[in-house]
Order: sequence, then C-alpha cells, then structure tokens
Amino acid sequence: MNSKLLIALMAAGALIAPAQTKKALSIEDFDYSTVMTAVQSIFGTQQNIGQGINALLTKRIAQDGRFTVVERRKVNQVMKEQDFDASNRVKKGSGARVGQIRGADLTLMGDIVVFGRDDRRVSAGAGAIVPGAGGAAGGYKQDNKAVVVLDYRIVDAETSEVVASGEARGESKRTSKGFGAALFVGGVGGGGGVNMASSNFGETIIGEATMDAVNKLAVDINQAPLNGGAEARENDLDALVADVSGNTITINAGTAAGLKPGQTFTVYHKGKEIRDPTTHEVLDVQTTPLGQITITVVRDRISMGTYSGAGAPVVGDVVRK
Repeated sequence: MNSKLLIALMAAGALIAPAQTKKALSIEDFDYSTVMTAVQSIFGTQQNIGQGINALLTKRIAQDGRFTVVERRKVNQVMKEQDFDASNRVKKGSGARVGQIRGADLTLMGDIVVFGRDDRRVSAGAGAIVPGAGGAAGGYKQDNKAVVVLDYRIVDAETSEVVASGEARGESKRTSKGFGAALFVGGVGGGGGVNMASSNFGETIIGEATMDAVNKLAVDINQAPLNGGAEARENDLDALVADVSGNTITINAGTAAGLKPGQTFTVYHKGKEIRDPTTHEVLDVQTTPLGQITITVVRDRISMGTYSGAGAPVVGDVVRK
C-alpha cells in the first residue's frame, strides 16, 4: 500500500474514532404513578406523561451528542423491518441486516415526582373572569407557578450498577395558555384540549416547566461522571490477533468494543487449553505474554496497531489489557 495513503487512512481513523465510540444509551419511560391525580386535574384526562418525558429527553440527549441513543420503546418496528428485508420479497443486499441492532451500554430510568402547580392569590375584593384575558382580573391578583421535578438514574446494562443519579427541577412563573381549568383562554378552559404531544404544549405554563426540567436533566446527564460500570470497562478487552504483517497487528475488535487510537494492550501467546473432562468445555487457556500493541486505526469490527516485544505474535494469539 502507498505510504502516503496509509498515513491518510490512519489519520482519518484517529479523527472519526471518538464519534464512533460513544456509549449507547437507552431511555425508559419515566414512572409517573405518584402524580397521576395531578395529571388528571391538569389535562382533564389521563395522559402518559412518562412517555412524553421519554420523547423529549430522547430528542435532547441525541442532539447533545455525548451518547448514541438507541431505540427501545418501538424497537419491534425495527425488528419487523429487518425480518421483512431478510425475506425473499426484498432485493438481496438492499435492506437492513438481521443481527445488527446495537446493544445498550447504559439505560436511563427515572420518576416524575412533582408535576403540578403552586399558585398564590392575593385578594383585594370581588373578581371577575374576563374572556380572552388568560386569567382573572378585578378583585384579586393571582401568581401562577408550575413545578416539575424529575428524579433519574443511569444504570449499567451489564452489571445493573447505578453509575449516576440526580434530580432536575423545572419551574415556570409566566402566565400562559392552557394550565388546567384555572386559566382561561378565550373564555373556555384550556386544559382539556392540550396534551404533551400537541404543538401548543410548550406554550402552557406546565409545558414551560416540563421543558425547563428536561433541559436541566439533559445537562446533568451530559456532564455526569459515570462512576464505574461501562465507562470503567472502557479499557477492558478480550480479542484475538486476526493478521500479522511485520510489526503491524490486526485484531478482531473495533468501535463496538470501545477501542480508540492510542490505547495499549498486551499480546499473549495461547498455550494449552484446560477442558472439563465430562463436558469438554474449555475452562481456561494457558497464556504467555509476548509484547504490546498500541492501537493506531479503529474500524467497525477490526483495529490495527503497532506491535513491540520479544516474541513474534501469530494469528489466534490473545490481546488483553
């Protein structure tokens, strides 16, 4: 291979590797069982606000870019399309391949612990509702305030360890359209015609508080140190040598294993296998350290690196931290 082309490919691999090694995050619907009464009073009917929070967070976290967000709530639709593409009715090679759905490294779970209003009324005589005014006028002043509080935890999908947790509180004090039956728009109750999927939800005072909480939660998640779990396993590796060309080694692990250029691993020569005498299952493999590989290029399913050491590696040798 032309040396200039090889250098260009290595540089390109180094540039794109960080984007490809982002942790995969799935987002669960938030539990809202503790605020169902408040939801009923605000919307005039039951709304699944746990799904609504999920949708808002999915969009925001995907935009922020720290994690790769993977679909789980409607993943059956993806699987259905893969099964269809694998059938004889689809042109070979043109559809989605079965077995390529990415697993989640982390799962975001949470609870909606506050979803409601905190209003104050200062009386100064009899009041009257003014059609189209968006509130009450005349005999009293009413300060309207909405509060949404979200508790969250990020769980390692492999170990079930909680690696980060916190709380996000959103508020809105602006009087706006459709906050339950207590605020009026055009002389009619605004709450019954508004839900989290409607286009004007963000204009309501509860919508403003919800977005405030979601935005704060997204900031917390993108800045949260992940204590242990998937992030601590980032340098773990158990791969095999797939090719040896001089001092360049190719191994059978890439972006899916979280590899990055610059990481260093030990190459071990495989020795005797220890098997269970009854089941013949391999219980252990004796290994001898040979040298080290420093990763230079990372691709989807393979990585290449520079080898240094006393012994000569061969295809099938083990690469570990």
